[in-house]
Amino acid sequence: MASTSYRTRVIVKEHTDKQADFAGTYNLLVAAKSVPSPASPPNTVESTTMEDDQQTFEKGIKTSDSREITGNLEKEYLSKVDGYGDKKLDIIHLYGTDGIGGVAKYAYVGTATATPNDVGGNDEILEMTVTVIPSTASELVTDKLTVVDNNDGTFTVTVVG
Repeated sequence: MASTSYRTRVIVKEHTDKQADFAGTYNLLVAAKSVPSPASPPNTVESTTMEDDQQTFEKGIKTSDSREITGNLEKEYLSKVDGYGDKKLDIIHLYGTDGIGGVAKYAYVGTATATPNDVGGNDEILEMTVTVIPSTASELVTDKLTVVDNNDGTFTVTVVG
């Protein structure tokens, strides 16, 4: 069954080297208006020779560019992200209308910075962008993690099993 983008979320907590399983208490990164994919397709590496009558390719490595998450400019989120500074964060993208990743969950470690967006004119909603720079590859963790929305702005993430 197809799902809408309603309640797609990105949640974060400060990373600790002692705990690499992504369990813990998370906060909403920003009330998002747009969320980029946490995973990217692999590069293609051309393997064509002079003997081939058509180009051929091999699967290359995946790229891992920064990701820009857009939301309304709200002091709470701007201050929270600014407070992380250069600290490493555990980051989880939650997909599904249940708001807890019922369709898909991706987890990775990275850093985040927030900046107000340009203002284009009168009568606009002010926006901000949170730029996430991944330092590990994203991992599909849909069946490995359980997420509970505590309904107070926090989320409890536990490892299945």
